[in-house]
Parts: sequence; C-alpha cells; structure tokens
Amino acid sequence: MSSNSSLSNVKGLRNLTTQEDGAVRVTESIAIIVIAIFICLGNLVIVVTLYRKSYLLTLSNKFVFSLTLSNFLLSVLVLPFVVTSSIRREWIFGVVWCNFSALLYMLISSASMLTLGLIAIDRYYAVLYPMVYPMKITGNRAVVALVYVWLHSLIGCLPPLFGWSSLEFDQFKWMCVAAWHKEAGYTAFWQIWCALLPFIVMMICYGFIFRVARIKARKIHCGSVIIVEEDSQRNGRKNSSTSTSSSGSRRNAFQGVVYSANQCKAFITILVVIGAFVITWGPYMVVITSEALWGKNSISPALETLATWLSFSSAICHPLIYGLWNKTVRKELLGMCFGDRYYRESFVQRQRTSRLFSISNRITDLGLSPHLTALMAGGRPLGNSSSTGDTGFSCSQDSG
Repeated sequence: MSSNSSLSNVKGLRNLTTQEDGAVRVTESIAIIVIAIFICLGNLVIVVTLYRKSYLLTLSNKFVFSLTLSNFLLSVLVLPFVVTSSIRREWIFGVVWCNFSALLYMLISSASMLTLGLIAIDRYYAVLYPMVYPMKITGNRAVVALVYVWLHSLIGCLPPLFGWSSLEFDQFKWMCVAAWHKEAGYTAFWQIWCALLPFIVMMICYGFIFRVARIKARKIHCGSVIIVEEDSQRNGRKNSSTSTSSSGSRRNAFQGVVYSANQCKAFITILVVIGAFVITWGPYMVVITSEALWGKNSISPALETLATWLSFSSAICHPLIYGLWNKTVRKELLGMCFGDRYYRESFVQRQRTSRLFSISNRITDLGLSPHLTALMAGGRPLGNSSSTGDTGFSCSQDSG
C-alpha cells in the first residue's frame, strides 16, 4: 500500500511539474509574440509615415528613420526565429543561420543604441548652437554619421566569428547570441563599445540641454519687464510707472509659469528617454555581466528570459518616444488612416513646417519658445512674437 501511494505521489508531482512547464512555455510564447507584433507595427508606422510624408524627413529625422527601420528589420529577420525557438524549446534552423541571426541581432541592437547617442548629439547642437546647427549637421555629415554607426557596430559584433568568444544558441534567451560566459574580456568590450558609450553621450548631451534651458529661461524671466517698459514708452503710453510695473509683473509672472511648465516637460522628456534605455537594456547588461564573471548558471532562467524580453521591448519604446509622442506625427498618421477628417493642414503650412519640424523636436523643444531661441542665438527676445514663429521651437508645437 505504501509503495503504491508513493508511486501515485511521484506521478502527481510529475504531472504538476509538466503542467507548470506547459504554463510557463505558453506564457513565454505569448509574450514574445506580442512583443514581436508591437515592434513590427510600431516601427513600420513611423517608417511609412516618414517615407510617405517626405517633408518630415529632415536631417534629424533621418536618424530616427534609421533607428525605426533597423528595429523593423529586427522584428522581421530575428524575432520570428526567437518565437519558433521559444515554442519548440530548441533551435531547428541549423548552425549557419544560428551564426547569421546572432550576428544580425547584435548588429541591429548595437546600431540602435549608438543611434540613440547620435540623436542626442544632434539635439545637443540644435539646442545649444542653433545658428551654426545647419552648418554643423549637413546632409553629407548625417549620412557619414549613420555609416559610422553601422561600421562601429559591426566592429563590436565580428570578434566571435574570429575566435574571441563564440556564437551559440542560448536555451533561456531562446535565440542565438554571443557566448557571454566564455570570454569576459569580449563581454566587457561589447558593453563598453556598443552600450556604455552611447549611454554616456546621452547623459552628457541631455544634461547640457536641460541646464541651458533652465539658464536661458531665467534670463528671459529677468528681462521681460524691461522689454515691456520700452514698448510702453515707444508707444507714448506713460500713464504711470505703477501701471507699467504692474503690467510687467503680470507678464513676468505669466512667462514664469510658462517656462516653469516647459522646464518640467523638458525634464520629463529627458527622463523618459534615459529611463527607457536603462529599464530596457540595464537588466540584460546585468545578466551578461553575471554570466561573464560567475558562469552561465549564475542567473535564474526566468530572470534571463525576462531580461532578454526587456531588451527586445526597447524597440517598442523608440517609435513611441521619437514618433507617436509627437503631435505632428500623430496628425499625419491619422490623416493617412482616416483621410481629411483628421488632416486639414494646407500645402503652404506643410512646406513651412518642413523647414522647422523634427520628430525629435519633443527633445529639441525643451520648452523653448521663440524668446528662448532668440536669446540662445544671441539676439533679444521679442515682446509680441508668435508662438508659431519661424524658430519652430514653440512651447506648444509638439506637446501632444
């Protein structure tokens, strides 16, 4: 009797384990399928929008176009095989394709991270040096920068093919990738060369951008009363110094509120950009560092899978942050989907916007009205300038 009961208990435990494994398998498969679909659709939307609306394809947006196009290629050329491996629990596509898909994944991921650094540099020059920006960031230099990004990424990904580490199928990442646990030196090299470098660039550039936005906003706040008083004297309205001072104070207070809100918006935007990078790539970097230092089994399989899935989700964040978050892109997208009901902008307005708009204006803007842009260019802020002036840095232009 006791032996029969023990056998039944063992069978029950095996069935329970099988059911749990089945549930985990289904959950992982559904998760990676959903991630792949979102990456494909989200990045395809931005690629198609930029391609069909050529006036949006400014120099800055060429970097965004490259970023979203590479993410789309990731969803088409790499993730279908990850989905299949996650479902079947094995790699069935042969050694040659394993090596190729591993190289492709590392190349696209590295290029995406480096392109984020490139966008940060572009925004740095656009905000801090608006007058020399067109001379610094030219079409040829943009192309050269993009070519350099891909060559830089290729240099970081090729060593495993020549004996420094190797490429293998990872049964918990469910994809072919570099054997991070075999060569700690290569793991450190790839992290510094392809991940840490763009992260440092982003921190420095966006830090300077926010610092300059705060300084210039304070200068405008301090100088607005003088402008109001000068305008009042010029028009012969010298009723009393008290009324002029009070109107200037009201205007000062209003501008102070506007710039305070825009600085908050700038901080939130920068926080989202940096935070998305850290949250999506940080866990993966921790996992491969642990593997390099303490071996393959130093991280639990569930955490390893989760970290890998998070690194994929970075490709979901990019079209949201640099595309759909922007009012102009949303307007164009709705116009393409639903026609003139959502899209009423005239041809003249589109031509005007083509000189001004950038998908990454959400970061360029940083609360910069024409007043702030004028000061940054070395000029004097105008008391009655429109918020939709030729600077293109209106407080409300792209604040969807």
